Amino acid sequence: MTRTAQRPPSGLSSADDLPAQADVVVVGGGHNGLTCAAYLARAGWSVVVVEARGELGGCAATVDAIGARVNICNCDHTMVLASGIVDDLELGAYGLRYLDVDPMGIAVGWGDEPAFVHWRSVERTIDGLARTDPAAAAAYRRYLDVALPAARLVQSVQGTRPSTAAIAATAARRRLRGSAAVLDWARRSLLDVLTSFGLPPWLIAAAGTNGPAVWGLAPDAPGSGLGALGFAMRHLVGVGRPVGGSGALPAALAACVRAHGGLLVTGARVGGVLVRDGRVRGVRLDDGREVSAPTVVTATDPRTLLVDWLDGVPAAARLHARWAAAPAVDGYESKVDAVVTALPALRAVARIGADVLPAEARQVPTTIVSPTVSQQVAAAAARGRGLVSDPPMFLVNTPSVLDPSLRPAADAHLLSLEVLWTPYTLRGGWTDSTQPWSWLRRLASLGDPGLVASVRDWRAMTPPDYEREFSLPRGYAPSFPGGVVAALLGRQRELSRYRTPVAGLYLTGAGTFPGAGVWGASGRNTAEVVLASRRRDR
Repeated sequence: MTRTAQRPPSGLSSADDLPAQADVVVVGGGHNGLTCAAYLARAGWSVVVVEARGELGGCAATVDAIGARVNICNCDHTMVLASGIVDDLELGAYGLRYLDVDPMGIAVGWGDEPAFVHWRSVERTIDGLARTDPAAAAAYRRYLDVALPAARLVQSVQGTRPSTAAIAATAARRRLRGSAAVLDWARRSLLDVLTSFGLPPWLIAAAGTNGPAVWGLAPDAPGSGLGALGFAMRHLVGVGRPVGGSGALPAALAACVRAHGGLLVTGARVGGVLVRDGRVRGVRLDDGREVSAPTVVTATDPRTLLVDWLDGVPAAARLHARWAAAPAVDGYESKVDAVVTALPALRAVARIGADVLPAEARQVPTTIVSPTVSQQVAAAAARGRGLVSDPPMFLVNTPSVLDPSLRPAADAHLLSLEVLWTPYTLRGGWTDSTQPWSWLRRLASLGDPGLVASVRDWRAMTPPDYEREFSLPRGYAPSFPGGVVAALLGRQRELSRYRTPVAGLYLTGAGTFPGAGVWGASGRNTAEVVLASRRRDR
């Protein structure tokens, strides 16, 4: 396996340039931390972002590896397009430009299941379904009749700084349209919800892979029902990819922070927060240096702050005890990047008529390769025994087709293969494992076997790699666990309201509301909470 090459990007300060004090220290330079920093810097605060790695962006970054620029995670951006931060922070002025991905996705199975082409247009999507299965097309329309209002409500709520009053007011402004479905689906499983509309199993399998499976849940898991909003949400929001790779978003955010006077420090690992008399006083680096600040925002795994850094802090004793008693979660996602001279040619995609999917669009979107629903349920149990889903769950794309700036060479393309449910505690261990190379072989088995021979170079990122390179404990990328209903009810308020019992100490990032993925709403919401607190203190 080829490891990621690290290089310090321009415009950043090294740990040697760490200042003695600031108005706010943001710990973690992922896109949520940078979003929070950008809003605070724009408000006139002196902001310092400290990042342990040599470059910014976290899991949204694009890095040099295998003679190419590769995305750390899947390159499709959806919810950030609806968050408002791109326009609000004028990120276009800092070089950010999105390419539309349409069709937004293609879904196939491991057997002879029909392929599903998901267009931004509802009518085009339903028309394509009708050519395959008229009953499925009718069921999809019934589903959208209920799901679209619910998705609009969820989109509105996720764009609001969460409080019970604010969320209720948002629902009231929408005359509660979609609220019954949101409350109902939050208690049910995705399988139960989608089956109730008569959707066929192969379409439910695709929804499971691209929804609950990404959160680590089986399609029959209670509480996974809001994952059924995925198809509808993409119709509302669309899918985009930044020119130059996913990392163009954090790069633009970093430029925005600098333009407003913020300081970005890389290679500076924070080892704890400074607390005195129930109030945060700054941060302490692993090397013993300190930065004084009356406000600290942590954009890392919440467990790092709440279990490790607040151990022994009286003001946070109850919260620390609750988090310390909860079991740690294992990571389960891997990614293979390869430079290839032949594009993947899946048989199921080749069978789609040109009137449904033009030839020039076949390599543009992410293709979801899904096990059946029953296989996903079985794989959920097998994961606990250290086994990879078999057959695997794949998210496949060739980002250099839509974005030529990512082509590694004139005669080659970049292949991205994200693999779900690859457990951190793999039976037999990841060292010397043949699993990653086998995924390329399994992908080739769905189409042209010559794909394997066309691999010029490749690398794999497995859960232990994410732990080592991105400081993700046990390779797990945290995600807010409860969705909109949990935010409405104020469950785990440190995650849904961003505050801790320590005055001046806040949380942001994927582990807080509204959750994982390339979004930015958490960073913006936390900045609003911080600014509101300062206004109240004056």
